Amino acid sequence: MAKVTKLVGAILVVVGVVAYVATGFASVTALLPALLGLVIGVLGVVAARIDAGQHAIHAALVVALLGLLGSLQPLGGLADADPAAITSLVTVLVLAVYLALGVRSFVSARRAR
Repeated sequence: MAKVTKLVGAILVVVGVVAYVATGFASVTALLPALLGLVIGVLGVVAARIDAGQHAIHAALVVALLGLLGSLQPLGGLADADPAAITSLVTVLVLAVYLALGVRSFVSARRAR
C-alpha cells in the first residue's frame, strides 16, 4: 500500500501543478491538490521505511478523506467548465479510488489474521 500511496501523492502533485499553470499562475489555491499530494506522498515514503508503516498509511488515508471532503465544494462549477471544478473533480476521483483501495487493503489484512 506504500507504493500506491506514493503514486497517489505524485499524481496529486502533478494535478496541482498543471492546474496552477492552466490558471496562468494566477491562483495559488490551484496548488492545493499538490499540497495534499505532497503530504500523502511523504506519508507513503514513511510507511515504506518504518516497521509500523500501517500507521503512516492510516494517516495518509485520513488526509485523503479530508482532502476529498474539502474538494467537494467547488464541484458546483462543473457546468461552466470552471478550471477549479475540473481540478476538484480529478482530485475527488483520485482520492476516492485511493480510499477504496486503502479500505480494501485493511479489510484483507484483517481477514488474513
